Amino acid sequence: MYRLRCNVIRRSSILFGDLFGLHRGSVGHKHISCVHAPPPTVTNNNCSSYFSSQCAILDDQQYTEDNNSSNNEEGIRIVKLDRNGAHITIQFSTRSCNENTSTLYQPTTYHASWLWSNDPKHVLLPSGQRTSTPGQYVANLHLKIKEASIIYCNIDEESTLGLTINNSDNEVVNVPGPTMKDCCHPLAVYGEYPAWIQAEAVTQSSSTTTDDNEKQQNTTTRPYLKVEWIDNNSNTTVSIYDVEWLQRFQYNDTSRLERKRNTEVQPINAIRQHGPPLCYSVNKNEKKSLHDENNGLINVKYQSIINDDGQVIQEGLFQLLHSVFQDGAAIVSNTPMSITNSQQQNSITSSVSQLCQTIESMSEDDLPVSRIAKAMSGGELSHGSLYGNIFHVRVGERNSNNVAYTSSALCPHQDLAYYESPPGMQLLHCIANGSGVVGGESTLIDVMAAAYQLRELRPESFECLVQCPATFVKQRDGACMTYRRPHIVLAGGNNSDIDREITAVFWSPPFEGPVCLPPDQVDRYYEAYADFERLLNGNTNDFYDDELSQYAQDFTWQHKLQPGDMLVFNNRRIVHGRRSFSAAEGVSFDESQRHLVGCYTNIDDTLNSYRVLLREREACVATLNVGNGTNIIP
Repeated sequence: MYRLRCNVIRRSSILFGDLFGLHRGSVGHKHISCVHAPPPTVTNNNCSSYFSSQCAILDDQQYTEDNNSSNNEEGIRIVKLDRNGAHITIQFSTRSCNENTSTLYQPTTYHASWLWSNDPKHVLLPSGQRTSTPGQYVANLHLKIKEASIIYCNIDEESTLGLTINNSDNEVVNVPGPTMKDCCHPLAVYGEYPAWIQAEAVTQSSSTTTDDNEKQQNTTTRPYLKVEWIDNNSNTTVSIYDVEWLQRFQYNDTSRLERKRNTEVQPINAIRQHGPPLCYSVNKNEKKSLHDENNGLINVKYQSIINDDGQVIQEGLFQLLHSVFQDGAAIVSNTPMSITNSQQQNSITSSVSQLCQTIESMSEDDLPVSRIAKAMSGGELSHGSLYGNIFHVRVGERNSNNVAYTSSALCPHQDLAYYESPPGMQLLHCIANGSGVVGGESTLIDVMAAAYQLRELRPESFECLVQCPATFVKQRDGACMTYRRPHIVLAGGNNSDIDREITAVFWSPPFEGPVCLPPDQVDRYYEAYADFERLLNGNTNDFYDDELSQYAQDFTWQHKLQPGDMLVFNNRRIVHGRRSFSAAEGVSFDESQRHLVGCYTNIDDTLNSYRVLLREREACVATLNVGNGTNIIP
């Protein structure tokens, strides 16, 4: 134990690294086989430390604590409350449980408007909806912080809800329960704890008795920020915030940069031509990756996701989703041709051409690719208006109204970039890829990591593709779609800062129309486009042999799918393509068949499934940006 020369109360350590998923080290990536166990719960009485309680009161002078005070040695403390009550600054720290060390982090300033808008009392339960708006603070309330303090509450998990104030040294207050790690609200709206817990705010000295120690075994001591507000009519109200929640959602420059480092997709996270992503070999303490030595992706067996009765196996589904959201792609192996044993048995004795015809006639519910996709997305397929919920990729399909239904090569691209919200996941189940098929290898490259590399190598080209919108189109019989957007989208902030997080990339050369740009930007745009295309496609001209082309050679995944392989990839993060193919001379018709069955899922529904499974497992892992234009919550 550690004691301070002030009035203190024993509490368990707040693990800052676990709150942000920083245990992953510098690699910014963690596979499910390497995810650490959940952080110690705050009820762990074997790991305790002491923190001082400080108070800031608004008066005629600006409150600033003496930096030489013994109270500043460690602990959560209020550094400053400005005289107009518009800001409060808090210093967080983390004490190691096993070492006599304490790390101080950059003080965080919170705006009164931000705190008021996130008052737990303004969250409606059990829906988790906010009942107040930031505009109400500005337009009507004009509340100021009159007084603030850090209090430590002994939470009795069996207490009933309610709020009472005692006149003794201690007070019983209604405090937020411990929030789940993915909760954006300042109180838990799910989980084992009540959203509001009647707790005793402790202010006694650091000396403890046997009775105190016994009580600690049945309670959880947590730090809270207590804020007293005052309005223009001198009316006062009190708000109480869980310090762990405040710490996770601090928004100073250091914290925002740390989140960017943990979520932005970089080349170290990208799939590549040989072996797993480089991040798996950076930290020697990591467990061996589960990537297949032959194809470089994680393989998840179909039977580990869907059992013989057609029921979804949650652990197998979680492994698939985790692999796809971390690496961008995975393979479901040993996939049957249909979900019924009788049809699977019949397919063994059928010719390949008969099998393909049979599968084309099957209903959506009979296809394994549909079953896997619906398990991933919560039960629905998406984006079926142009090609159907299920589409078949084979030569001559649909009279070749898409180049994918020919034997021509497909350059790296995203599907349906002309949608306002393109598909999230794409699944391609290989039904046939005969021994007589020459070529036809599937290719993938991480377009978000590639954009990161473009910024490193050609910052001017990167900036141009951020600023200049492209025109994505789909125009043919029965289709007339157009959408304009930049190729590269960055997180909000200073528009002149190109180092902001890359949150989305849109790249689909076959489906682009004329750009609409000011004349002085046209040539600049095409030069930038050529740089990014070379980085994604490799050396397409003998004139170019540079670092851009080398990147494509090193980070393009290429594999010839075999019957039973189902390729699953994030269409928002990964661009896919295909080598041209043909039938070898003298081979039979069956040996020349190449047939894939595909479908899409919505990115939001699929990400929701993954996040819920993460929550259920209390997995402390930061998710890489999924490419849907938003940042992941800390």
